[in-house]
Order: sequence, then structure tokens, then C-alpha cells
Amino acid sequence: MIEVLALAGAVKAVSGAISAAVKAGQDASSLMPEFGKLAKLDAEIRMAESGGHKGFLGKLTSSEEEGFAIAQAKLAHRQAVDELRSVCQLYGPPDMWTTVLREQAAARVRHANALKAEADKRNKIMWFISMAFGAVLFFALSGLVILGASTLNK
Repeated sequence: MIEVLALAGAVKAVSGAISAAVKAGQDASSLMPEFGKLAKLDAEIRMAESGGHKGFLGKLTSSEEEGFAIAQAKLAHRQAVDELRSVCQLYGPPDMWTTVLREQAAARVRHANALKAEADKRNKIMWFISMAFGAVLFFALSGLVILGASTLNK
């Protein structure tokens, strides 16, 4: 489940750690998991923006606070990417930024697919529950109608 209100803080924390490590001269390959976390956060921001992070009932209740938190997270991510681009180009090896972009795109797609599968599973479960509830309600009401009709005939 995506915690929308914490996305911007998470983006700032991850990008700050990456920036400090690149400036300290840490190897680019050891930083790839951190860049993967940033890509995961980007996928979560995109999912939250589309509303796919909410369940069936959660879509009925949307708040302005959540909308502003998503906008704040998008802005924080955009600023983090701009800062990391310049840091990687200044302090990293020559091909570091292109490698990061390629790996981030792959990680973003993997995580977005996982989030989408989770949302589909949640929606399918809600569909089955609602169909079962509807069937039980139908049979119960049908039984009451038949019982009421039989008592009227007596």
C-alpha cells in the first residue's frame, strides 16, 4: 500500500543519500540499489497520481491533502532528479547518468507492474465479495418475498 503523505520525504531522503555518496566518490554499481529505490518511489508517485493506489471504497473518499501531497512528491522527485543529474555528471564516471536512467526505467516498469498486479488482485477480491454479498442478499430477499406471499394466501 502506498503511503501518499510520506512520498516527498522519502524522495528527499533517498536523493540526499545518493548525492552524498556520489560526491564522496562511491562506486556507481554500489549505488544502483539506491537509484532503484528512487525509481520505485517514482512508480508509486505515478500510481498515486492515477488513483490506482486506492481500493474500491477508498476511491470514494479523496482529500485535498492527499492531492497536495502527491503534487509535493512529484515536485520533490523532479528536483531530486535534476540535482542527481548534475551531481552524477560532475562527480561520477562519464557514463554513470545514462546507466542510471536505463536501470531506473527498468526498475520503474517492474515496480509499476507489481503495483498494478496488486491493485488488480485487490479489485478482483472486492468484485468476488460484492458478487457473493449480492447473491446472498438476492436469495434472502427472494425468500422473504416467497414467505410473505405464502402468509398472504392463508
